Amino acid sequence: MSRSDLTVFGYGAGGSSSSQRDRFARFAELLGKRARLELEIFESSTYEELATAVVSGYVDVAWLPPIPLIALAKHGAITPLASLHRGGRSTFQSVLIVRSDSRFNGPRDLAGARAAWVDRYSASGFVVPRVALSHMGIDARTAFPQQRFWRSHDTVARVIVAGRADFGATYAGVDESGEIVRGAWLDVKGASDSVRVLATLGEIPGDVVAAHARMDASKKQRLTEALVTISRDGKTRLLANDAFGVEEFRPFEDAGYVELRTLTEAASDVGLLDLDESADETGNFTVK
Repeated sequence: MSRSDLTVFGYGAGGSSSSQRDRFARFAELLGKRARLELEIFESSTYEELATAVVSGYVDVAWLPPIPLIALAKHGAITPLASLHRGGRSTFQSVLIVRSDSRFNGPRDLAGARAAWVDRYSASGFVVPRVALSHMGIDARTAFPQQRFWRSHDTVARVIVAGRADFGATYAGVDESGEIVRGAWLDVKGASDSVRVLATLGEIPGDVVAAHARMDASKKQRLTEALVTISRDGKTRLLANDAFGVEEFRPFEDAGYVELRTLTEAASDVGLLDLDESADETGNFTVK
């Protein structure tokens, strides 16, 4: 089969376990059948790698977090197809987590602490918390002498439990009462009792499945319909939940993305999103 006969589905697999990758593969197989497409999976180690693969045209359809989505949409590289809804919401929260026995009582205590971020293209794991801390008077460009990208939300949770960083930024899902019901640390063995949420920082529009802008319109339509149908079919919706942690796919709506794009661009303009990692002789990562 030639490359032109395949539709490549990319996602950020950094930090994913073999069982998570297997679940995604099963979902992709089902999606291909429903959309009448031969799907091949592309696993990227970082969001930047995934975005680059989309721009190059190698990846035809991708599961995108909000920051890569905004960047790609700005350049007309993608067409959003479907939003991921969890707990009846298409949004999630950015939170700061610490060990349960941490001395820190609030985000304003964190100056001088060791920071664990997810990825420079992670809204909840880097962008939104950096902006939120700045609004509290903590300049993330200079306040943290040691900080590092750990590439996945699960790894950030493990790093906090192990004491390799003082605080980490990650995502959380909340119910209608505002109680946290979903978070990376809740899925990591031993972390739920060893981690507490230091602060909830703000609501973020959710992940999206998007197609390359040059994809044939009929393929885009088939993919959108297949995603929606899979999540509404009692026989297949559990597979969507296993792969994405999603309860429902809905046709894309852009609510919240304009605001996030404005926030991100403003933060970038003042260097708030600049972070250069380097390792010293002890293996610690510091900001240059």
